[in-house]
Amino acid sequence: MNPPIRDVSCRRGFLRTSAGALPALLCGQTMAFPPERTSLTRGPAEAAHAEIWRRFVTADHGTLLHYAGLNGEVVLPTPEDCRAARPNGMSWSTPIEDGPFFGGLYLAALCQRWQVLKTPEAAKSARRIAEGLVKLAKVSETPGFVARGLASDGRSHYPASSEDQFFPWLYGLWHFVTSNLPTETERLEVQALIKKHVRAVEEHQWRVPCDPPAFGFRGDFLRPKATDASRLLFIHRIMHTLTGQERWRLRYRELAQEKVGKVPRSRLEWCAAGLALDPPEVRESFLWTSSMSQAALRTLWKTEEDPQWKKAYAEGLSATARAAVPHLARRNHYRRDDRSPFDIDWRFLNQHWITQGNCDAAIQLARTQLPKWAEHNPRSQWEDDCMREPLFAAWMISLSADSDVMEATRSRVAELLSTYEWHGLYTSLFFIAVAVHYQTELHHLEITP
Repeated sequence: MNPPIRDVSCRRGFLRTSAGALPALLCGQTMAFPPERTSLTRGPAEAAHAEIWRRFVTADHGTLLHYAGLNGEVVLPTPEDCRAARPNGMSWSTPIEDGPFFGGLYLAALCQRWQVLKTPEAAKSARRIAEGLVKLAKVSETPGFVARGLASDGRSHYPASSEDQFFPWLYGLWHFVTSNLPTETERLEVQALIKKHVRAVEEHQWRVPCDPPAFGFRGDFLRPKATDASRLLFIHRIMHTLTGQERWRLRYRELAQEKVGKVPRSRLEWCAAGLALDPPEVRESFLWTSSMSQAALRTLWKTEEDPQWKKAYAEGLSATARAAVPHLARRNHYRRDDRSPFDIDWRFLNQHWITQGNCDAAIQLARTQLPKWAEHNPRSQWEDDCMREPLFAAWMISLSADSDVMEATRSRVAELLSTYEWHGLYTSLFFIAVAVHYQTELHHLEITP
């Protein structure tokens, strides 16, 4: 489907306010929407999908790149780069830094797309991304480690993963195995892979290991925050479904009621409060990394049977959606005639490279390189601000199941998706436009009598 991506051989960016005079959430109330309510966004979403496959899906193994040239050019790290941890052991600022993150969220969207379209192409696209995620989880012998991406040999990888890679990987493959897309053999294979890696992370006290393990750990799921609470509860909820083991359900109930934090609240209370999103002008919280917690919370809301817990999850979804609304306006900074430079050759960062003995050293080095990346590539930071963040805000709204918020922002979201020229963007995060549309369309189909 996609042409080979050329190797010309040669981070993270910006971000709680109320949404203003949005109608109050009425628990359990839904509204019927005619089909035309989503028709304005399908075209832009499908155009984004086509552009992702034209330039950002690797031909050899079906993983997503973070960025590429406008004709699909990419400078893939070599096996030697990975062994030396150049430019850093996190792989930050390389095109392969976010394979499980992007691929996992995209796969979930593609499963929803297939659920709506039921076409051979929709099935093929989803299966191909699932194959890539499986490969990322099998290139290492370290249980619990999911590689961020693959070097030019299709096997080598950087030593660090993270909780922000592991969770979307899990989220995407969960959507895949609970769909009708995989064969029974494939379903059992993916389920076994999920169980293996989740159990390993559990054994590490919910920390994500590096490869090799001696390099340390990057991230965990235990922080007293709404972001971590929803992810940890999601993992336990789906593991009970996949394994049938009662211990996962019991532990889910225990963890939800366990009080954590300096001002202790139960994880259920953390979830009900929603995510703490700064207003757009602060730019110190990240919608793109927080969004996966909203996705986790939606799954908890859909699968929960206790009416009080379900109500708490709905409150959190709505609160986060309302906090995300102001970020839609960040698209106003987008200009189709912007010509700020983006250099796909990341190797200029190697002049700032030093040896890293563990993950902590790798993180420290990678953080010192971020300002240098932003200075050299001002368009990268600009796309993050005016494309990435508003699109992820739209997705967080679509996940909320709050019909009042969704209706209040419907025209703004449609305008948002029609704003961009996908073929002129260097970073691939507009893949989330596919999720915005199909999550919304399925929501409308579910609540229409």
